[in-house]
Amino acid sequence: MRVVFRRCLFLLVLVCVLVPGQLLADPAPELSPSSINSFDSLFMYPYSEPLSVTSDITQYLSLLTPAVLSFTAPPSDWVEISVLYATSALMSFGTRTALKHAIERNRPYMYDLDSLPSNSEELLADGTDSFPSGHSIMAFTGAAFTQSLFSLKYADSPYRKAATITAWSLAGATAVLRVASGNHFVTDVLAGAAIGSFYGFVVPYLAWKFLPSWQGDRLSVAVGPTTAVMNITF
Repeated sequence: MRVVFRRCLFLLVLVCVLVPGQLLADPAPELSPSSINSFDSLFMYPYSEPLSVTSDITQYLSLLTPAVLSFTAPPSDWVEISVLYATSALMSFGTRTALKHAIERNRPYMYDLDSLPSNSEELLADGTDSFPSGHSIMAFTGAAFTQSLFSLKYADSPYRKAATITAWSLAGATAVLRVASGNHFVTDVLAGAAIGSFYGFVVPYLAWKFLPSWQGDRLSVAVGPTTAVMNITF
């Protein structure tokens, strides 16, 4: 888990280095693609409503992936899992909202207004909310939370592999679609993936580390004719 945290933090620092002047700068009246950093400009696309709608669907499916735990976890664990997931999701959403209010960055489609549909008032109103990608934050929160719960508490579940692969695939698809639909730059979705993964991992990890109800998952006792061995996993 510590390795995951370090990678998430490194990714956030890398994103901030790649987009220096664009994050806090006021949106210019006339936007030029030449002002975009070379990395983001490689994957800059006009707006696509079908791809945007598809990214909405994959995001919601990603958020629902922890529901698979209901097939593995006993009913007595459902309330605790729900509270933990709500905590992860609220922390992710709160960070998303705070960053979008603090940082103004034009979305890629703002550099190609001809690609917008005729009724684009809502898109224009959200035109400076590019950083970070909220869809990616929430999708990766669901994926990271799903893997964390299966790894820490339900490692022997027959659904573990299929659920985690599906969760990460949906999260990855969401990130790709947000770029391909012209809603975000690559650095927006990388930051979103790092933030969502961090909260999706850290909340279950802290629960596993400190909640009394989880201590039994880390404690095992072996008793023999003349010896008794206790093993605690940290």
